[in-house]
Amino acid sequence: MDFDKPAPAADSQRMSQHRLQKSQINRALGTFLLVFALVVLVAIFFTPTDIGKLTNLAAGGIIALIAGIMLYHSRKPESP
Repeated sequence: MDFDKPAPAADSQRMSQHRLQKSQINRALGTFLLVFALVVLVAIFFTPTDIGKLTNLAAGGIIALIAGIMLYHSRKPESP
């Protein structure tokens, strides 16, 4: 008998806990990035130059897109 291997139920529970932890991390990072993207997008109104406004728009959009993807993946159940 191989005593080094955990039982299949324990292995499944550990994988479930790992997925839950990964989901929580993605949700926290996604939320932070979304708030940061909103700050960058609001900064458009306080930027005096057109190139600065375009830069803030592009950066805020890209950061918001990444945040949205992270939040989407944190809510989607993963297949085993």
